[in-house]
Amino acid sequence: MIENPTHAKVDVAAFQKRKKGNYQCGDAYVTVETDDYFVCALADGLGSGEMAYRSSKKTMDIVQQYHGDSVPRLLEKCNRALLRERGVVITILKVYFAANEMVYGNIGNIATYFITSSGEASRPIPAPGYMAGRKFQYRLDYFPVQKGFQFLLHSDGITMTSSDQQWLKYSPSPERSVEQLSKKAQNEDDDTTIIAGYIM
Repeated sequence: MIENPTHAKVDVAAFQKRKKGNYQCGDAYVTVETDDYFVCALADGLGSGEMAYRSSKKTMDIVQQYHGDSVPRLLEKCNRALLRERGVVITILKVYFAANEMVYGNIGNIATYFITSSGEASRPIPAPGYMAGRKFQYRLDYFPVQKGFQFLLHSDGITMTSSDQQWLKYSPSPERSVEQLSKKAQNEDDDTTIIAGYIM
């Protein structure tokens, strides 16, 4: 099922599917918008099922509670919450509206795609590894954003082809992007989360 979190400045759509035989998806995500910023985060718990969900949910609870913090501080807090847990790979995006800037923080294989309002596409390279309460090295990048900027994140339940990436440039809406890509997820037996957003 496609979900549409309600925000005033960022149009968002999301899709989740759990691995066959599991009662819970091992991924979790959160989106938060205030007058000053927008936060989107996606965590993929290692493995699948209840223990994977527990790890991913812990990190998203941290983001939900402390969304006013900087991306590095959020990553550090998420990491501390995972001591003696299974662990996650995670990406956090934070858009500062007044500065027209997005901060990207990541560790692990959450795929992320950006498309500017002029149609230029980029894909930040994720940091290797995962987060599990120990010392870790995250990747931090900064991107200029304007109205019309698009982003897409997905866990490892799908593979994006070059034609998928090209199609994404011309997608009419986040909901249409997620709907199109969710068809690929139906053919994979894995936890899958896809989140698309458009800055209005």
